[in-house]
Amino acid sequence: MCSPGEAPPGPAPAGDLPPEWETDDERMAFLFSAFKQSREVNSTEWDSKMAFWVGLVLARGRRRGAVRTCLRELQNGFERRGSVPLGLGTVLRELLRRGKLQRESDFMASVDSSWISWGVGVFILKPLKWTLSSVLGDSKIPEEEEVLIYVELLQEKAEEVYRLYQGSALCSHPVVALSELRSLCAALCPDERTFYLLLLQLQKEKRVTILEQNGEKIVKFARGLHAKVSPMNDVDIGVYQLMQSEQLLSQKVESLSQEAEKCKEDARSACRAGKKQLVSGNVLELPQSCSSCPGLDLGPSRGVGWWL
Repeated sequence: MCSPGEAPPGPAPAGDLPPEWETDDERMAFLFSAFKQSREVNSTEWDSKMAFWVGLVLARGRRRGAVRTCLRELQNGFERRGSVPLGLGTVLRELLRRGKLQRESDFMASVDSSWISWGVGVFILKPLKWTLSSVLGDSKIPEEEEVLIYVELLQEKAEEVYRLYQGSALCSHPVVALSELRSLCAALCPDERTFYLLLLQLQKEKRVTILEQNGEKIVKFARGLHAKVSPMNDVDIGVYQLMQSEQLLSQKVESLSQEAEKCKEDARSACRAGKKQLVSGNVLELPQSCSSCPGLDLGPSRGVGWWL
């Protein structure tokens, strides 16, 4: 099923379409007609029609910021007065030939995507099939719902992910949890599928490597904009585990601090209500119960008075 766009699909806004779209029915009838079987029949008309649609298809992807598209989405987007362009399949085949588009399945088969969950719903071509299609060329017109990737947009957005990481607190160490990186990139990658594609692009560029450790996926980044990532090693994993333990400990300290503050407030309220005897025993127990967690400053334990 085609679900390619990050922005809601729909007709292109009038400002994104050429003037003749609404004013020249004769030319639009020509542009909406199918391509002749052979370019040699009339190369001038063929090239004119191709240039028109190539420009619109690429501009639509850039305007929407969509890494993915498909034939059906483009047909819906370029619908005019109840008609859809009959030659868009030929245009997409040409863009595939030029390297402006790539089949999503081909792209994923060309990179080690074994870490991706099958739940993402991406069909992976077998390596042999991908190799043969790469060597021999694929002249097939895409199916209506076959997902295609805008190659340049994918590269640009992958660069944005890398720079976003470099400018964040996560870059204090090159290894981060995939879930943390996903949260960091939520605004840039509204859907999980696009996020995975961008990581695969960075992996293809040797700027990240991804490993599953104890059921959790972790990502290692290259240090520096033009550096290549080194393989994940035991030191990386050890430091990552240490940082995770430190984070869990900090969360526990914060939780106990909040609990202690609540107990202090309850004690003050009870004292104001004249129930000091009831409060005294409970108050004296609190520092002892929290003493096992370093980092909590509960003040001197000198009876009820220090709470007030």
